[in-house]
Amino acid sequence: MMRKKKTFHDRQEELRSLLTTPAGRAELERLVARYAEESGRLRPARTSAVTYILVHEKELGLIAG
Repeated sequence: MMRKKKTFHDRQEELRSLLTTPAGRAELERLVARYAEESGRLRPARTSAVTYILVHEKELGLIAG
């Protein structure tokens, strides 16, 4: 079964909500580390974890629009 793709805005809000707790921030850093390993591209110094994740997921076609 294929899941419906999330919109960019919905995924952005979902990721931003993770910033509110230590566990959520740790989850964001795990995603950043995983995506950096998969892509071979490190997160630029001035790029937020949320932006880095969104760009990676958009490139993979995981986000609609």
